Amino acid sequence: MSKVFTNCSIFTGETFVGNKSVVVSEGKIKAIIPNSQISGYDDVIDLNGQLLVPGFIDLQVNGGGGGFYTQKATKENYKIVNDAHREFGTTALLPTLVSTSLDNIIAQIKITKELMKNPANGVLGLHVEGPYFNPDKKGAHSLDFVREATDYEIDQIIEHGVGVVKILTLAPEIVSAKHIKRLVEAGIPVSAGHTNATYEQAMESFQSGITKVTHLYNAMSQFTSRAPGMVGAFLDSDDDVWGGIIVDGVHCDYAAVRIAHRAKKGKLFLVSDASFVKHPMDTFEIDEFKIFFKDGKYLTESGNLAGSAISMLDSVQNSFLHANIELAETLKMASVYPAQFLKVDHEYGFIKEGYYADFVVLERDTLNLKAVYKVGEYVESSVVVK
Repeated sequence: MSKVFTNCSIFTGETFVGNKSVVVSEGKIKAIIPNSQISGYDDVIDLNGQLLVPGFIDLQVNGGGGGFYTQKATKENYKIVNDAHREFGTTALLPTLVSTSLDNIIAQIKITKELMKNPANGVLGLHVEGPYFNPDKKGAHSLDFVREATDYEIDQIIEHGVGVVKILTLAPEIVSAKHIKRLVEAGIPVSAGHTNATYEQAMESFQSGITKVTHLYNAMSQFTSRAPGMVGAFLDSDDDVWGGIIVDGVHCDYAAVRIAHRAKKGKLFLVSDASFVKHPMDTFEIDEFKIFFKDGKYLTESGNLAGSAISMLDSVQNSFLHANIELAETLKMASVYPAQFLKVDHEYGFIKEGYYADFVVLERDTLNLKAVYKVGEYVESSVVVK
């Protein structure tokens, strides 16, 4: 049976349209029709003049709802995290691993591969963040696992991870160009992060096939007048290089968000880098590595930020209300650009015929959450503002 979403302003992923309704059947968008043509449908959902926008796509999310991906390679653990983020409007994501053992990476790849088979799960692949980092920029990653890449480990990740690992974050000054090239040629996108690379090294890494930077500004060499570093290299890079950014007002100032957006508009997208949402935990351990929740932030014992305490919904609201990025562009940063980076923008990121019916309903002006739909089905959410 078809559903019709009507009485709303639709953001298609390109522009806002009015006086239109969205017809959904079998989890996909069947058509976008004039409001005058909705008679005859049994299931008509009146959105009361709110905004209907594409579901958010988060390419870096660590945990939520009391679960943390790296801790347990089980479908049950993934479901806990996925469901928590879905309540905040994240309808598709990349589960993200922090630095861990090779055995755990392979086990997590296998779980992810299974979950990718059903679009209702919203799992688009896996983000392996580490462990091939510069120890000086390890951030919240345990030195017990931060290590150099070896032929064997790269071979194993390629053997098990092709088609599943959609981002592998590493420090290009630590990992050889040979290993980076092997990953890229195998079809595993590589991102620069937790790096102390010079501007020159960063630019060389982009030429070697790196197409993204991880959580811009954080855990990377900074921009200075005489040494532009990884930050400067990204801002100066061409259109082949993308970047994820955490817009929580903690990881970087809102002015820094605006500056990056002006330099890389169309290639900069939002990530939550969430450690937990919905049920913040005062403390938790990953392989005896302790993380604490204090003053709205997750911190290591040494005081380093350990992911964020925000959702993609928070990221959208902060980008629009505090970073002053216009609404259409903010929404693209939360759905269109992540889909384009993953090359799934033929099915995700837009409200168009043939796409998955992943929607977020937002209140005008405030962008408060009113409803979430995954493959056309309503998602029960404690976050909805009545």
